[in-house]
Amino acid sequence: MPLRRGTLTVAFSAAAALLLALAACTQSGGQNTPPTVPVAATIPVAADTRTPPPTVVMVPTSTSLPTAAAKPTPTLAATSTPVATETPDPTATPPPPTATPQPTATPIPPPTATPRPTATPTTPQPDTTRLDLGAGVFLSVSPEAAIAGRDVSFSLSGLPPWDRVTITFIDPQGVPASWITDEDVRVLEQDGSEATTIVMYPAASGVLDWKRYGAQDETGAWSMDIDVAGGSVSITYTMHSLKLSDVETVSLGTLLTRHPAPGFDIYYSDLVPAALVVDLQEHLSDTALLLERRTQTEMGQIPDVYLAGNRELMTMVSSVTGIDLGLEDGYYINFGQRPGIFMRTDLTGTEVRRLLTHEYIHHIFDGLANERTLPAWLTEGLSKYYEFDTALSGPRPDASRLRQFAATDLARTAAQAGALFSLAALESQSDWNSRTDRAELALQYAEAYMVVRFLNETYGPLSGKDMVVEMGRGSSLSTTIKTVTGLDLGVFESQFNRWLVKWEDRERGPIADYLTALEVILAAESANSEQRAENLNTSMTAGESVSSRAALVRSTEELIDSLHSLSPPDRAQSLHDEAEEHFGRVLVWLTLELQAAETQDNTPLNAANAMIPELRARDFTLKRNLSNLQFIFNIDQ
Repeated sequence: MPLRRGTLTVAFSAAAALLLALAACTQSGGQNTPPTVPVAATIPVAADTRTPPPTVVMVPTSTSLPTAAAKPTPTLAATSTPVATETPDPTATPPPPTATPQPTATPIPPPTATPRPTATPTTPQPDTTRLDLGAGVFLSVSPEAAIAGRDVSFSLSGLPPWDRVTITFIDPQGVPASWITDEDVRVLEQDGSEATTIVMYPAASGVLDWKRYGAQDETGAWSMDIDVAGGSVSITYTMHSLKLSDVETVSLGTLLTRHPAPGFDIYYSDLVPAALVVDLQEHLSDTALLLERRTQTEMGQIPDVYLAGNRELMTMVSSVTGIDLGLEDGYYINFGQRPGIFMRTDLTGTEVRRLLTHEYIHHIFDGLANERTLPAWLTEGLSKYYEFDTALSGPRPDASRLRQFAATDLARTAAQAGALFSLAALESQSDWNSRTDRAELALQYAEAYMVVRFLNETYGPLSGKDMVVEMGRGSSLSTTIKTVTGLDLGVFESQFNRWLVKWEDRERGPIADYLTALEVILAAESANSEQRAENLNTSMTAGESVSSRAALVRSTEELIDSLHSLSPPDRAQSLHDEAEEHFGRVLVWLTLELQAAETQDNTPLNAANAMIPELRARDFTLKRNLSNLQFIFNIDQ
């Protein structure tokens, strides 16, 4: 039977699909859910009504302040598979990249009440366009000549600190584009629709940085709408098509263009961005070098790669190569007139690279096996294992880390429920390929990955490779297991099941414990905020007002002591620092309100009320970053 390898791009189980990572930074129905921050305070009337102090209310001029509320609970979801979008027709004659694109901007109108801080001019970085948006605000865009299929970086400077900023991208058809996060997942609103607007707050520096992750962004004129402090600006920029000199074509179900690479060729169809062809060539060459070190194996020649712009084109190609594509997104074959790696590219950037790595690893271990048939769980598990291993060393590790945890937890949950496949059921590649239920597909990949982790973490980091080499010498599976682990196959499987039931990542445990403790402290702060709101709505004497505000100060001091007693893991250190800054500012604010009540003086009260935009922004950002860390490590929220 012809050898066939495949992989399905299944990133998350349904249970792991909730994305709270950016829950606090998108709009729902056009309104941002208010974080737990206060209304402006007033000085209560003194008990002696003969000499009442003046009453002052200070409210920021840009927006009305939210009432006190519990921790925001907007819920966004990461798609269980990348959301499919219609791939645009290619531009007949795409404009060539130019040294200086022509972005246009509508100046932000200056506010009428409070002038903006003047931005300090900075020297633009190389390959960066710098635009003056007016009112002291500058936008930097990099690179100058944006290329379709690659990321574009943006930076705003000179913003009013702590003011709410919203950003929306508009594609060349005039349609708001969905947001893709650093982790290469699409952000969804509570109703399941794709979020197109993101909310951010600049800190005291007045600077905001973000990226447009453009793996699937088409050529043409894009625009970006920015709203800040009641003003708005719209800028345009052009996504160009990278020019390649490739002209040789072949017919393989559809027309493919040949791109020569060092030691191998890449063939690409219509709708595959030229930049992606070049980037995947570099990625595959780098991956080969990394895997050579990881597996202590000479890689040899890289196979040819065939890229299809979408599933329809992929199906055309696969039919010519004798493969029933099914639900697979890619496969590797070592037979026929055109052996090589075949894959679609209309996925997020992380998925495309992981898919290519996965299929390349099949090529490596097929060679080590001397073309002998390997158990599907071993060959697929090795591909998943090294796919994650190499991606975690790459430029966007969290994008693969969250997918890795989704897979590990899916397999562990099945083990705890007694719902794992038997290894015998995962041995035949044809049986593996015949499964069409997405839940089963996801589980078989996750389980195979964890079997290889069990091998490599229990019996040595090259145990999986050693099994392939031993089977390549002609040994049976049972003999190979005995040689590598010293166990009979049945005992090996039983030990794997017990290991998986109890498995937990060593890094995630301390992070989960820390985040749980931090959430308790934040919940107590929310309770303080609710109590403060109740106090403001209650008629009190001056003495009662002093007492109630003193209680809030004492409670906040206790929360700060609790926060200082925590020992954050390295990965949570920046979040911890952010929490300490946040609570320190809350304490300053509440102390100012207490001083105002004690002295019946408006000066500290005005200072306290002036801090409210900062407190709102800090609360918003802290909770967003906490949820993001929970999401990446697949920690229950």
